[in-house]
Amino acid sequence: MLDTEKSIIARGRTAEILVWKDQQVVKLFYATISAEAIARETRVARLVSAMALSTPKLLGEITLGDRYGLIYERVAGESLLACLGTRPWLCIRYARQFAELHTTIHRQRGTGMIPLKPSLENTICGLKGLPPGLLETALDRLARLPEGEMLCHMDFHPEQVMVTATGQFVLDWMTAHSSQPAADVARTIVLLRFGPVLNASWLMQNLINLLRGIFLRTYLRHYLKLNPAVTIAAIEAWLPLVALARLAENIPGEKGKLEAFLRKAFSA
Repeated sequence: MLDTEKSIIARGRTAEILVWKDQQVVKLFYATISAEAIARETRVARLVSAMALSTPKLLGEITLGDRYGLIYERVAGESLLACLGTRPWLCIRYARQFAELHTTIHRQRGTGMIPLKPSLENTICGLKGLPPGLLETALDRLARLPEGEMLCHMDFHPEQVMVTATGQFVLDWMTAHSSQPAADVARTIVLLRFGPVLNASWLMQNLINLLRGIFLRTYLRHYLKLNPAVTIAAIEAWLPLVALARLAENIPGEKGKLEAFLRKAFSA
């Protein structure tokens, strides 16, 4: 019998990651996670594992007690975020590699993935307390945006990239959709720009904010160079919509900054 407490190597909002066997890990969902959400992530994991991507492959499925789990390849390394923290002088190099990795994702078709636009619409419609007229304006803007068929991670940030001796691997595809690459880039910009710095001193917060500014600018510049079909105008069209949807996640420390950005974005 697996001692789950002793085997846990990471905890997230939906699951725990446990050491398994033969260089494997189990993503063990909490019992409170709905069967629908688990089924969706399982389906996405199967699709992504069949693609030519640097990502831990799905090896199987398992039930432990009343909890469902997905068995993945185990990759040994540290997150790109941790690398930035210990080797900040490599920030520009890491940002360029980050852009290159995002490009490889966007070269894959998102066949079988849920389209992003209906998901965004549902999320935005579920928001409470929006200023009068904002919901209608947001839905009108969303309706005008083009559909897309490319693979989009929709939660691509440095903590989702594992740096190993053999290369970089992208983790956690539970939010993957099919859409325009510009939408995925917009989501990454929101994460890099507004993600909170938790449990850090005032000095450390300012250092991290400086570093993330350099990282974001370098990433975006390099990504646009690699992907000339994706334009700043297209990214900016998606930006307020993915920022608005981000409010639904209720991330501590983000709400005020997001609302300030949204007031300006929707007043234009």
